[in-house]
Amino acid sequence: MNNLTSIGKKSPAWTREFDSLIRAIGECKSKAEEDMIMTQEVETLKPRLKDPRLDKRFLKELMIRLIYIEMLGHDASWGHVKALQACSETHLLTKKVAYLASSLFLDYKSDMIILVVNTLTTDLKSDNFLIVCTALTAICKLISLDLINAVLPGVTTLLSHPKELVRKKAVMALHRFQQLDPDHEGPLSGMDFDRHFRQALCDKDPSVMSAALCALHE
Repeated sequence: MNNLTSIGKKSPAWTREFDSLIRAIGECKSKAEEDMIMTQEVETLKPRLKDPRLDKRFLKELMIRLIYIEMLGHDASWGHVKALQACSETHLLTKKVAYLASSLFLDYKSDMIILVVNTLTTDLKSDNFLIVCTALTAICKLISLDLINAVLPGVTTLLSHPKELVRKKAVMALHRFQQLDPDHEGPLSGMDFDRHFRQALCDKDPSVMSAALCALHE
């Protein structure tokens, strides 16, 4: 028990600085006051994210603070590359927050997405099904028509994954690919997605069946 307590003291979930930021935002009386707080936050985070000695234990928090900056109408484009780089972190929560931030900051039309393709293909092969699910969720948001071929083999392999959540998200990813190339004239040329969806429709798990039904119905 003492060991757990000491670990908690060494690695706090959130810093007091972050707690103070959230309180300050919540107590703002005007948009001007909020803008002043966020401008100061930008000035604080910019050098911190560029620091090569950045303690990665706090990377998750910094990604959330970046999200707050954009969410409240300020430019955080200077932190987008860092968010994409953080997707390759091994710590699960940091990875999930980094993928979330990247999905909020960018979409499949962005030229920067190429920076995260290798990370996505690696995460699809992870032994941790939560990492696999995180990658599949990000793929639905970030992968463009031109990048489908890079992740398609990994996604189709996951249709037979032992975890039903992974199978469901793999079906959803294929559904997204079909939306990007509905006539199968691009990277999906010659692919029989209906066969995959019909097989998933016979899955023993209702959530996988539901995802397949949505794809077939469309």
